[in-house]
Order: sequence, then structure tokens, then C-alpha cells
Amino acid sequence: MKLKGLLLITGATLLASCSFGTAQKSSSSSIVISSSETSSITSISDIDESTSPAATSEVTSTVDSSEDVSEVTSDLEESSSLESSVDVSVSDEDTSEFIETSLDEESSSEDLSVDESSDPSIESTLSEESSVSEEESSSEAELSTTSLETDGDDSDFVIETDDGTYESNGTVITITSSGSYTLSGTLLGRIIVNVPDEDEDTVELVLNGVEITSSNNSPIWIANAEEVKIKANKKTSNVINDNRDIISEEDSTQGKGAIYAKCDLKFVGTGALTINGNYNNGIHTTKDLKIQKETLTVTAINNAIKGNDSITISSGTITAISSGGDALKTENTDLSSKNKQRGTVTITGGTLNLYSAGDAIDASYDVNISSGVEDDVVTTPSITAYTNKYSSYTNADHIEVASSSSMYLRTKEANSSSYRYAVRLYNDDINEGVWVDASFDKSVNIRSGRSSYTYYFYEVELPKTSYSSFAVYKFYSSTENDLDSYVAKSKGSSMNSYYDTVEISSSGSSITTGSWGNYDSLTSSSSSQGGPGGGPGGGPGGMDEGNTDKASISAKGIKADNVVSISDGSISIKSYDDAIHANYGETMDSGVTGVGDVNISGGSLTLDASDDAIHADRYLNITGGTIDVTNAYEGLEGYVINISGGNNIVYAKNDAINASKSPDETTYSANNIALNITGGYTFAAVPTNGDSDGVDANGYITVSGGVLIACGPTNSNMAAIDADRTIVVKDQGTLLGFGYTKVSSYTGVTYSSKSGYYSGVKTITFANGTSIETASMNYSYSGCYSYSVNGSVSSIA
Repeated sequence: MKLKGLLLITGATLLASCSFGTAQKSSSSSIVISSSETSSITSISDIDESTSPAATSEVTSTVDSSEDVSEVTSDLEESSSLESSVDVSVSDEDTSEFIETSLDEESSSEDLSVDESSDPSIESTLSEESSVSEEESSSEAELSTTSLETDGDDSDFVIETDDGTYESNGTVITITSSGSYTLSGTLLGRIIVNVPDEDEDTVELVLNGVEITSSNNSPIWIANAEEVKIKANKKTSNVINDNRDIISEEDSTQGKGAIYAKCDLKFVGTGALTINGNYNNGIHTTKDLKIQKETLTVTAINNAIKGNDSITISSGTITAISSGGDALKTENTDLSSKNKQRGTVTITGGTLNLYSAGDAIDASYDVNISSGVEDDVVTTPSITAYTNKYSSYTNADHIEVASSSSMYLRTKEANSSSYRYAVRLYNDDINEGVWVDASFDKSVNIRSGRSSYTYYFYEVELPKTSYSSFAVYKFYSSTENDLDSYVAKSKGSSMNSYYDTVEISSSGSSITTGSWGNYDSLTSSSSSQGGPGGGPGGGPGGMDEGNTDKASISAKGIKADNVVSISDGSISIKSYDDAIHANYGETMDSGVTGVGDVNISGGSLTLDASDDAIHADRYLNITGGTIDVTNAYEGLEGYVINISGGNNIVYAKNDAINASKSPDETTYSANNIALNITGGYTFAAVPTNGDSDGVDANGYITVSGGVLIACGPTNSNMAAIDADRTIVVKDQGTLLGFGYTKVSSYTGVTYSSKSGYYSGVKTITFANGTSIETASMNYSYSGCYSYSVNGSVSSIA
């Protein structure tokens, strides 16, 4: 078999012929540069496949190594770019919010022109003067030389093609036609693809044990092509290193990633590819990006993997690491030429390990996760994601906590000039602790059910050193802080990392610490303590509220500006923000507006979130699958929550389930806020002493099918289940409340209650013999209130 083109670069000191910058045409020809002949240029035709590179040291045209080459090389100084001689620091206009300078992204319809002065390989590709005839490229023309230097004595690089053409300028190789190109060895340089518009076939880069490193620009830059396929050959390891300095300012001559493309880009093959993006993004195409079968590891200081128009992953093992941006990201929201909405992330298979400072998956339109079929085999995706401080790769500059540096005391005792409070902070030994005085902050009237109370708040400014425990002391105003001389004191208690306000009350020489809450919500003008179920109070919680202990940047597990849909797969997320989130109201370039829905119809989800586990700005629809929220500030949140199936277990600090106000109340009336349970099994629990409800709706709650088990506080100020409007149980529904529970009305179901305290896993048996097992109740809840089509509760064991 004839090799229609081959370029071999070896050794530490190389010389290049004038054919650098000329096309390697379809006639059988090759260029060989060998370290054993450091001043020799070889041009050989008709190299058979069996010909070894070593044999090419017998040259047909030679420049003597003793010749002074300075004159010969001087003519090429202005036109030849050496990889080791350029130092450019530039910026990507695509830089995300995590880079200090925010730049606008180049759209999919951007001008494909380049700054010719910045890259001689592109200059020679685009210039008519650089093209030569097939006869010229193989003729015995007079040769010019220029010296190259590569790092390492064993450096070598080979590019082979049977059906393509390329040009070379130093260590910059420019591919000028479609075809398949096999790359192997080590290249301290770049691969550029610049194919004319009229050539609409695919360019395939076959990686066969290659390492490409550039410090000047993108190691692989696809300036123009219909489609490029990058294939990692079986049982090979391949590396792409972008060693440019981190992006600092806009420069259109610089590629925006280690692999940067302005065309559809596809990664295939069963080999391994590692990409190190030290400049900006790892992989970035302005069009569609597809990944199939490869073992792909991408590390970047900004976005690890970015496809402006779309990202589709059907198989493979993908590790995407971003130290300052998103792991997977799309950006465009216009329509394609086929009237298809751009901006979707689609995952139908593969094993994904995502580590991000920002969002693990950030889609400018939809996220679709489902099963697929590949090679007649059903594929199911497996996704593991860690964001922000939970990712061990996040740059410290991007780990910012928005939590308060103060804690607060609240009490019904009026502020008095005769007394003051102080807090003793300590770890193991109270004698080794520190004092912090509490200063009076404000008084606030807070409604609790049908009653209201005035609370007095005191601020305690916490030191930078953290302490695990505290005790509250009350002193006469004229006395000093002292462990033994006090008016009253509390027992030692643990600091709370989720709430910043603790309730206290005095009786004689004792101070009792009670429930915790959030200062911002407790002191707001519309603050309410959530009256009994069906009463007018309603628990706190709107969509604009949330845990303050979360990232100050968007660091969500899965985020979409329209809809998140999950029908299959295994998904595990630990996020320093919401685990799954859909935005309402984002205006797309196509003219549509994001609806903000989350649809879960299958799959297995394990979610640990510093804020909401699942947050839908509009509708949260759960029809199947398994949802296990192991930890969250709020568990399931949406304007309307519809649960008709699935096995859903939710543990949260604030409300485990919260149907809250719409982001657009002019379009969606507050009267429509609702939680509708028509099927499935749902268990929702919060701590007994929190400022929270197990299940809360700022509108209506209806249970007409399935099972809802709600566990919450033991007093009527908060509740196991609470609604501003009505709570209705009917038809085939079952509602079990551990903690204060009151239903507005029930039809066709039986009410019963059993006193006592319940914790752990319990089996509930009803009069008709039906049994339901709870998830583990992590606290001891008071009383069991039941409304069920199965009759009254006969036993709890």
C-alpha cells in the first residue's frame, strides 16, 4: 500500500525544507526530518508501506551539515513560526463568570477569518501564493533550511494519510482537505484543520499514541471544516496539552480551548484521550459536540467540555474537571437551519464523573437524561457530580461562602437596660473558650398561627476561629463576663451550621435554648411561623429564600434554562447549591421563554445539596423512578408539585417538600400554588426542633392517591404538614403525619391517631391489613395522625 503523505519529525535539532508551507498532494510523497542528519533535508517519492523511517536517512538531496545555514534561514525568519519562540497571553471572549474578566462568546455564525499575522500556518493555508502544483511539490527544487528545536532527545512525530492533504510550517501542521490522518509520537507544535467550504466530507484525526503540546495557541485548532471526528485508537493513550498562560484578555487569534473547533466535533474510538486546558476551556466547539465510546479525561481552568450548540453523550467513560467553570456547558439558544432549538445537553449512556467549581451540567436550553441504544445494546448513563467546595479540584478563589458571620439570640423577654447577654464559645472545654457579647439588634412582631408575638433579637459576631459548642449567659449590665458570676446560664449546646438564630428563654438561673431558624426570614416584615395545617399562617419559604451556606456563584449539579427531563440512569450529586434546577423566564434567541420545569419519570437519583435538592421554578412532575435526598436545605421545591409515581425519600433542614410562589405571579396566580399527590410513595422529614415543616404549601395540598408520610416539629407553630389554603385527603389517598397534623377535609378515607413518640423504621398496619413501612425517622416524632383509604391504623411497630 502506498502512503500518499507522511511527515516525520524526530530529534532535538531539526531542519525544514522549503516544502514547509507547501501541500503534500495525492502523489506518493513524504517529508522526513531526522536528528541523525541535523542539516539534511530529504524529499523522497513512492515510499512503500514497508519502508522504515530509518531507511530514509539515505537522502536524495542534501545540504551539507558543515555549511553555514544562517543565510539560508534568514529568509524564513518572518514567515516561519517556531513553537518555542512565541509567547502570547490572551483572553477568550467565551470566558465564564468565574474568570475575572467577563467576555462575550463568539456565536455559531461568527466570522471564520483569522489574524494571518499571528499564525504563519494559517497564513500559508489561506494565501494563494502558498499553493503549489503536484509536480512542484515533488520536484527537485532548490531547498531552503530553517532550524527547529524540540524538547527531549527521543521526540518524534508522524502524520500519515492515504486520502488527505496537509501543509507544514515548522512544527505547525495544517490539514487542507477531508480524509483520514493518523497521528503518533510527540509533537511540540500544533495541528490546524482548515478545509475549503466546498469540501463537505469529514476530517478524521486518528490518535495512535500521540502527545501534542503547545504554549502558543490551541494544540488542535479546527478553523474550518464540515465535521471533524477525533478517534482514539484501541489500546492507545493520547495527550493534548495546552500550556498557554491562563486567559487574561480578549484575543481573536487565540483558540478558546486545548481543542477548539468551529464545526461539528465528534469524539469516538475505544482508546484513551487526556486533555489539559491550562489557558481556558478543555474541549470547545462553536457547533455540536458528540462523544461516543472514548475514555476521555478533560481538565480545564474554565469549562471542561463545551459545545455551544449542543452536547450529546451516548457512551464512553468521561471525566470532566473544571477548576473554575462548568464541567459540561452549552451556550447558544437560537434555531438551527433545520429549525431545531440549540442549547440542549443529551445523555443516553456512558459513565460520567463531573467535578466543577460552577455547574456540573449547565444547559442553555434543556437537559435530557435517558437510556439509549448503541450497537443494538441498551445503554444507561451513570453520572456522578461534585460542585464547588465538594470538588477537590476547585480553585480556592471560587469557593465563596455567603453565610453570615454572626449568630443571633431571639427571646420573648423585652430588652432591658438592667440585663445583657453574652455567649461562651468553646470546643471540648468551656474553660478554654472565648466570650462574645451579644448586642441588641431589633424587635419583630411574628405571627404564629392565629396569634402573634414580639421577639427581641441579639446579634453575636462570631470570631474567625470556629467553635463547636456554645453556652448563653445572662449578666447584670454592670458586671463582667464570668463563668461563675451570672444571673442565668444555659447548658452547653452544639453550634448549628444550617441555621443562624436560636430561641432562648429564662427561668430563674437557667436559660433554655430552643428551636433554630434563619435570621433573614424570621425578621422579615411578612414573617410568619406557619400556622396549623389548613390555617391562615402558612410556613415560611418562597423561591427567593434559601440557605445562606452555599456557593455565591451558580454551582448546581444539573441546571437548564428551560426543562430538565430524567427518565433513566443512575445519578449521584453532591452540590454546594441546588442539585437539580430549572429556570423560568430565560428569553432564548429563538424567541421562546424558558418554562422552568423538572420532569422525573425514571432513573435512580441520590442527591445531597447545600440548597434545594430539586428546584423547578414552575412545575415539578414526578411520575416514576427513585429519588433519595440524603441531605438538603429544602428537598423538593416548585410552584406546582405533581407526584403520581416513584419512590421518593426526602430529608431536609427546612421544608422537605415546598410548593411555593411562582417566579412570575402576573402569569401564574398564587391561588394556583399546589402540591398534588396522586400516586407513588413519598416520605418527607425535617428535624423536630427546626423552623420548618415536613411538607409545606403556600397554596393547596391534595392527596387523592398514593402514600404521603410527613414528619415534622411536634408543636403547632410548625407542622408535619402545612398549607396556606386547604389540605384535602380523598379517594385512594393515604396521608400519615408524625408531628402536628391537621387536615382541612377528607372524603372516603378514615381518620385515626396514635399517641406516643416514634423513631427509626416503623411498619404501619391498617385495619384492612395493608402495611406500609416508613423510611428511617432520624428524630423522635410525637404522635401519628392518619387519613387513609385503608382504614384506621391498627398498629405501629
